[in-house]
Amino acid sequence: MNVYKTKECAILPTYATRGSACFDISAAFVTGEKIQAYNTVNRKVDILIKEIEGEPAFLLHPGQRALVPTGLIFDIPDHHVMKMFIRSSAAARKGLALSNGVGIIDCDYVEETHILLLNISDSLARIVHGERLAQCMIEPIHQHIPEFVSERPGQKTDRDGGIGSTGD
Repeated sequence: MNVYKTKECAILPTYATRGSACFDISAAFVTGEKIQAYNTVNRKVDILIKEIEGEPAFLLHPGQRALVPTGLIFDIPDHHVMKMFIRSSAAARKGLALSNGVGIIDCDYVEETHILLLNISDSLARIVHGERLAQCMIEPIHQHIPEFVSERPGQKTDRDGGIGSTGD
C-alpha cells in the first residue's frame, strides 16, 4: 500500500513482528506547530507543540481530545477499509483511548490521517513526536445496500429474547 508523507517528520508505519495483525502509526509534529483539540466542554482549542524534556511534545489534559497528526496520507486499496485502534500500551500506561472507539478510514479518503486521541485518565498525558499511539489494519469491505421490506425478519436461530438474551 502506498503512503504519502505530508511532512518531513512523518514516520513510515511498520509491523512490530511478523505475526502482527496491525501496523503501528506514530504522532508526527514539530516544535511550534499547533494541533486542534477540544476541551471538556467541547470548545475547540489549539495546543502548541513545545520542547518538553528535549523533544517536541504536548500535554493532553484529562477529558481533552486532540487530533494528533501522523503526517501520512494512505492510498487504501479500493473495496478496503483501514481500521484504527489505540495501542494497548498507550491505553494501559497513559489512560489514552480513541475518541471514536475505532477509527474508520475509507478508501476514498485522501487527506492526512489523524489519531483522534482522548485522555480518559485523571492526570496529564505527555504525547511525544514519534510515539506509536495507534495501530491499523486493512480489511476488505462488502457493501450491502439497506432496503426497506414489508415483513419483519424471521427467526434464524434458537435465540429467545432481545438484549442480553444469550447470557451473561
